Amino acid sequence: MLTALNKEGKQITLVKSFHNKEIIERMRSEKYFCPICKESLILKAGHIRIPHFSHTRDSLCATFLAEPESPQHLKGKKNLFDFFMNEGLNVSLEHYLPEIKQRADLFVQFQSHSFAIEYQCSPLSRSILEKRTKGYKSIGIEPLWIIGGKPYQKSRKDIYLLSDFNWAMLRRKRKGGRHLLSYDTESKKFYLLSNITSFSQNKVSATLFSRQISTATLPLRFPQTSKSINHTLWLQNKRKWLHHKVQNGNLVNDLFLKNIYTSGHNPFLLPPICGLPVQYMENFYSHPIEWQFLIYLECLRKIQVGKRISLKYIYQKIQAWEKAGLIVIRNFPLDQINNWRNAVENYFSLLTELEYFSNLGEDLFEKEKQIKIPHSIEEATLWEDKVFQKLNNRSSNDSEIDESCFLFEYIAGFSKFK
Repeated sequence: MLTALNKEGKQITLVKSFHNKEIIERMRSEKYFCPICKESLILKAGHIRIPHFSHTRDSLCATFLAEPESPQHLKGKKNLFDFFMNEGLNVSLEHYLPEIKQRADLFVQFQSHSFAIEYQCSPLSRSILEKRTKGYKSIGIEPLWIIGGKPYQKSRKDIYLLSDFNWAMLRRKRKGGRHLLSYDTESKKFYLLSNITSFSQNKVSATLFSRQISTATLPLRFPQTSKSINHTLWLQNKRKWLHHKVQNGNLVNDLFLKNIYTSGHNPFLLPPICGLPVQYMENFYSHPIEWQFLIYLECLRKIQVGKRISLKYIYQKIQAWEKAGLIVIRNFPLDQINNWRNAVENYFSLLTELEYFSNLGEDLFEKEKQIKIPHSIEEATLWEDKVFQKLNNRSSNDSEIDESCFLFEYIAGFSKFK
């Protein structure tokens, strides 16, 4: 904790005395108390640890469960507090909200708007992320989550590995794809990982931007494009994924392979409509090959040309497959608007573009032609290449670049920061 009450009940913060040894030494003789539970606090300020207040080991305070804080978290809160203060915002540190029993790292107020800034350095479960987010929103406070450190685990040439926690922290802008915002205390930079395209459960292609906190202003802006999927790269990774699956999977535990072989199919001779990249596909843990093959196997191959099928029927099947463990759906605690249904809808829109179906309405599609199965690896490769060539031709690589905002971008009347 960076805040405490002195014996007179006045709030004391360590932000200004963070690196002032003389002030810290003078403070050691004073007594301090928790602003929430009023228990005694210990001032910790050694040669290694960042100065902070801490509860005693036998504390009954609810906030004690969140301690000890890492040096990165303490330093990050200070850096962000200074940043918002310098931008002229009304900001308070470690603000406790008794209505929901939650303590925000930073609490920002502007006109009639209130924001809880959460600087999250350690992984949190989806259930806790969702609970805290809903808690803030239940009392009219907008939560803004910022990852501590880099917004990825590893990187190599625009390919990034995301942890499950990274995935849970993803948000989607109104006009644009999913992104991750972070602040790194070592480099003192904001990072934005955007244009995120899922290749597998943890591997994505993306664009990384950074901005020094010393030169950043609000609203926090980064160059953005409506960059389309690199279909050539996606196809390469799809083929790698499938080869790895076949080489390392087994028919006992891998239900995807079991379904393929028991239905008389060859994993390398699937119809070219199985494994197409679509918007919102990250809403499935399962690879697009897996859930699209099930749609083909259980729904599409059974209907004749001229017959109709509804998305509602497909949704019901997917829910049954999830319950049976055949596919796994990914939950985004910070983005409850978009879900796996968006991915299925985009998949059928793509099948319509490829002239397999015609759209008869919002929910209804009519089959226009048979879905053929290739008879050889050469034929499968040729058909797949043709489909992906069509996808490349429809993609635009000349997207305009604009400056999109990622903090406080949607407040009407936020004129000071425009």
